[in-house]
Amino acid sequence: MKPRRQITIAEAIPGTFLDSLVEQSKLGLGLDVATTEKLKSNPGALALAEQVGMEYYIRLLIRWKSKEPAVYRGIIRHVVELLASRRRRARKLCIDASSEKFFATDLRSDLAGVIPVELVVNSEATKYLGEQMNFKVYLGNLYINTLDDNALILPDEPWVKNDARQVKSDKGTFVADVDEAGNHADGFDACKLSLHSLIGAGGRVSANATPLGELGGTKPVRPGVRNPYAAKFQKKGNLIHA
Repeated sequence: MKPRRQITIAEAIPGTFLDSLVEQSKLGLGLDVATTEKLKSNPGALALAEQVGMEYYIRLLIRWKSKEPAVYRGIIRHVVELLASRRRRARKLCIDASSEKFFATDLRSDLAGVIPVELVVNSEATKYLGEQMNFKVYLGNLYINTLDDNALILPDEPWVKNDARQVKSDKGTFVADVDEAGNHADGFDACKLSLHSLIGAGGRVSANATPLGELGGTKPVRPGVRNPYAAKFQKKGNLIHA
């Protein structure tokens, strides 16, 4: 039997998805880390969501089977570099750290300076619109509600449909069956994390200096608009105050 040829990350993830991106849109990444479920190895999955107005497009959704840290780092860095080639940047990367917290923490450290990273633990509590729930319930409802509102556009691929259909609502939370190949709604998890990276708090922070008043009681000039006729009428100053 002829051995299967290994392919590079660049071959597995071509940059064709970049052509679908809309200018000035917001981008967010979600990563579901592979775990072992019922003696089967689940795939890892990465999703890139794009927000255009009030709609969300999953522009890239991939899954793979590997527990090699180098593969995860390579895939994420490759996608980030592809975006950078078009002068684009994801708002942040959300990683499911529920079962692989040590690995997720190490991955966050490795990606420091590359992309902002948020670790999400399903069992931890969060508050949304004044209601407290754990992240698993929040993220599941975020995905389902966005889909029900016809605001989430998924890739038209059979495996994506099968992946989403693995998820079931059970007593207020969400569960997923494992199929014969070990798939465990991994694309679903990556997509909901990518939505959270856009909708949730956080992202890149910027700060600007705030001017301070001078000592000695000097009154600051109030904001206004320039008056081009001030000199003509010999008025002091050149501001019309609001």
